Order: sequence, then C-alpha cells, then structure tokens
Amino acid sequence: MHPAAFAPRRADLDWLRVLAFGLLIFYHAGMAWSGWSWHVTSPDSLEGLREAMRFLNRWRMPLIFLVSGAAIMLALGDRTPGAFVRDRLKRLALPLAFGMVVIVPPQVYLERLYRGQFTGSFLQWLPHAFDGVYPQGNLSWHHLWFVAYVLVLTLVLLPVFLWARSASGQAAIGGAGRIAARFGLQWLMTLPLAASTLWLAPISWNVNGLVGDWHGLVSYGALLLYGAFLFGSSELLTALERQRFFSLAVGLVAYAILYTGFFAGTVRATIPPEVRPVFALLSAVNVMAWLFAIIGFAHRHLTRRPAFLSEATEAVYPFYLIHQTVTVIAVWALLRIGAPPLLGFVAAVIATSAGAWLIYAGLVRPWRWIRPLFGMKASPPGERRSLPRRAAGL
Repeated sequence: MHPAAFAPRRADLDWLRVLAFGLLIFYHAGMAWSGWSWHVTSPDSLEGLREAMRFLNRWRMPLIFLVSGAAIMLALGDRTPGAFVRDRLKRLALPLAFGMVVIVPPQVYLERLYRGQFTGSFLQWLPHAFDGVYPQGNLSWHHLWFVAYVLVLTLVLLPVFLWARSASGQAAIGGAGRIAARFGLQWLMTLPLAASTLWLAPISWNVNGLVGDWHGLVSYGALLLYGAFLFGSSELLTALERQRFFSLAVGLVAYAILYTGFFAGTVRATIPPEVRPVFALLSAVNVMAWLFAIIGFAHRHLTRRPAFLSEATEAVYPFYLIHQTVTVIAVWALLRIGAPPLLGFVAAVIATSAGAWLIYAGLVRPWRWIRPLFGMKASPPGERRSLPRRAAGL
C-alpha cells in the first residue's frame, strides 16, 4: 500500500481551504458596489470596497488553486488512475452539470430582469434558460468556472500527480524542497507566472471560459502543481514558516508598487505594452509573496483542529456551489428597495451566509440523493463514522 494512502488531514490546509472559499462570500457580495460590471450592478459604488477587492484579486484565486493542488494529492492517495478519474467526475463534473442546470439559471434570470432584457416571471423565462451561450445567450457556468478548470487541469496533469505520489516522485520533491528551503529557490516559482502574464495574457480571450483562456489555464495549472509541491515538502513548509514576515514584507512592497504604478486612480487598469514586462514580474512576485506568507502563517498558527473545522471542511464545497445564487438574489432585492451601498454590502454578506447555510443544512446535507449533486459523499457524517476508514474516504 502506498505510504501516502492514509496520510492524516492537515489542519493548516483545511483552514486555508475554508478561509479562502469564505472570502468569496465577501468578494461576490461586494461586486455589486465595486464599480466593476457584474451580473447585478448598483449605479453607486464604494471606492474603499473596490480597492480592498482589488487587493484580494491579486492572490485570492491563486490561493484557492494552490490549496486545491495540495488537496488533489490527498484525494489521489493510493487510488488507481481509473478510480481517481471516476471520483473526480463524481465530485466535479456532476456538480458542475447540476449547477449549470439548476443553480446558475436564477442568476441569469435576475440579470436579464434587472437589465430590462426580460420582463416575465422565472417560470416564463425558464424555457429560455439554455438558449445560446452567455453573455449573448443564457447557458453559463458563472462562478462554477473554477470547477470546470480544476476538472480539466486535474485530468491533463494527472500523469504529473501520479509521478509525484510515486517513491521516485516523493524523493525528487523532498530533495527539491530541501534545496529550495536552503537557498530560497522557491522564488523561482514567480517566473512561469510572469511569463504567462507577459506572453499568454495578451493573446487570451474568453477569460474564465476555458476555451481560449491560455493564460488562465497555464497559470492556474502551475498553481495546482505548486500546491502539490509546497505541501509535499515538510522542509520547505518549515522554511516558509520561518520566512513568513519576509514574504509578507515582499508582498506589501510589491503590491504598493503595483498600486501606485498601475492601479491608483483607475476603476479598471489598462497596462500599456511597453511596461507589461515590469507589470508581469511585479504581479508574479506579489502573488507568490502573499501565498508564501499565508502558507507560512498558517503552518505556524493554524495547527489545531477545533470541532467545527471538520464540518466546515465538508460544507465549504456545497457552500461555494450555492453562495453566488443567494448573493445575486439578495443583491437584486436590496437594489430594488434602494439600500444604501454600505448597508447593502453588509446585508448581502449576512443574507448570503445565512441563506447558503439554510439551503445546505436543510436541503443538501441530510439527503443521500442530493449530497452527490453538491460534490459530497452520499453517506452523511454520522453514517460514515461507523464505516472503515478507507470506505469513509478520509
């Protein structure tokens, strides 16, 4: 049996997963008042909120992909490639298909209603839910683009993950981690991200649409591999913990330069071609600095597993699938009644958190036939505790 088959769950990794996805509730609730175009957008904006979201934008999705890369290695365990692929299809493809048919359509309907592109009820609009591809049409995966990317990238990179779990792969990762920890070579991880921003971003189109998003595919694929590498080397994790304040300082300086040089005074920054190399390198350094700092602080401080963490870890994926639909409904209602921007943002966060929890706790978690549609195992936690560890999927 492979030595990684029953590797214990990492508290820091679960904490990062919960916190990273939790940020999405605040981020998407703020989109309506950011001044950026969204599905349901207020004519009023909060500049301070937009700048906070701009800061999060530089590393929030990279963190999610990096954590997902580490989680892929844990999920792979000692499964055969076929068994792992079947599991990923159940955990990713099934919720994605269900989400596009059931979860996303209310978002598209309210957008059409808010923009005056449709005037009837949801039931009247429903026959048109799959007419054409969004944004011209109505079929979309909206926030579920992340699921599609992880699914495709996991399958494409599966040979690499399979090698990484082998004895030779573990030895290579351990050796590379020791060298990187000793000489600070983990900062070379900035170079592929910078190259993607420099050469692929200008020729990419259909951002978050998979086809044509060369920059997204390459950068997010690299981050999945980075997650597997970083969390596969205990010595490198220890080094990141030791250097966490240095990484934080680099992140602060890099973002300050990015902000003053490219973002200050703009709603949506435009990068001239002549300064794109500088922007690409600064962006990559900024991303990796914040990721290194976050991992280092998590490795240092997020080592305990309180009782709620296991439940939160199980709930985070269904919450992600559900939350944006609840957010769009809440924002649409708040804008209809003329809620002030700051009050509207706070109310949207509360409504999203409460609404997603009610749906999860009442309609998803208790029902065996619904749980798989949200990427969960069919057996509720109480039933799984009586099963052998491998059958429980732990």
